[in-house]
Amino acid sequence: MSYNKTHELKKWQIWKQQEELLLRKLGVEEKIIQQLREYDYQMFLADRRIRSRQMATVDTFFLNTPYYDKYEIQTIEDLLDGIESESLFIQLSKTDSKTLTILLLKILGYSVSEISKIMCMNEAVIYSRIHRLKKKLKKIHV
Repeated sequence: MSYNKTHELKKWQIWKQQEELLLRKLGVEEKIIQQLREYDYQMFLADRRIRSRQMATVDTFFLNTPYYDKYEIQTIEDLLDGIESESLFIQLSKTDSKTLTILLLKILGYSVSEISKIMCMNEAVIYSRIHRLKKKLKKIHV
């Protein structure tokens, strides 16, 4: 079931009318009520933009893979153990530990600038190590 913009707008309007009625009973100035209305409407629109692009929960259930099916890589040994290609395994086994650490951190989602801070290396050095490793691996699979 997709996001129904009209239905959500009606729900918001009903909620807002009830809130404004309560604020008027409490003696809040009309100017402040109007400012709240504008702010709440902008927040509603922002939320609606997000929700209208989200997939329905039912579909998401089938797209997600269970957590226990995912192979977790936390160390260089885990990285090497998970490789099925023998030639790739041999090539990575020959690679120095700093380059393998860079590879592991990239797999874990770190950016090059974060890796450079962690490993106390220049970003250009990290880029060149990644580039050299890519060149070596392309020679194997060509």
